[in-house]
Amino acid sequence: MANRAYFYAYRDDADELLFLSESWHPIPFWFKVALSVSPEMISSQIFEGEEPVAIQGPFTQGLNRLFEFGEYLMTQTVPDSDLLQDFLERTRHYFGPEQINNHFFLLEAAEIYDLIPEETPEDQNEQLLFEIQRMGVELAKILADKPEDMRKMVASPWVKYLWNNWEEAMDVRWLIDETA
Repeated sequence: MANRAYFYAYRDDADELLFLSESWHPIPFWFKVALSVSPEMISSQIFEGEEPVAIQGPFTQGLNRLFEFGEYLMTQTVPDSDLLQDFLERTRHYFGPEQINNHFFLLEAAEIYDLIPEETPEDQNEQLLFEIQRMGVELAKILADKPEDMRKMVASPWVKYLWNNWEEAMDVRWLIDETA
């Protein structure tokens, strides 16, 4: 096992997953943003078993939220706007028109869950789902209100993580980054 989280896109009428990215622990911030619109636990699409150890969310709404939040962050005093701009440009380039036919994003994190044997993968996935759902509620409020300084509006752990680990948060390698 490689102890990675895998991020895919897929259509519910197709048998194959489109590989987007993979990452070591921690699960990338932007994966969570993309999943933060109506996420739900499902059975793994790549690992054996029926346990709900994967999370899916709607593709188009998730991608729109990712870009909307990224553009909103450009209005904030962020640690490094060049890193954010580079991430947004690479992501726009990667998710071109041919990707719009996908229905869902899919996060497969069972390998990362194996790093913590004291908790079941299902329990860890449920905790991650709750974190992503909470993030989704807070992102919706931020994007509706567009406060001048979002850190004064939301003091959640993910906001602190974003500012304190900016470089790590911007480090998402889409498949195109590996093949270009």
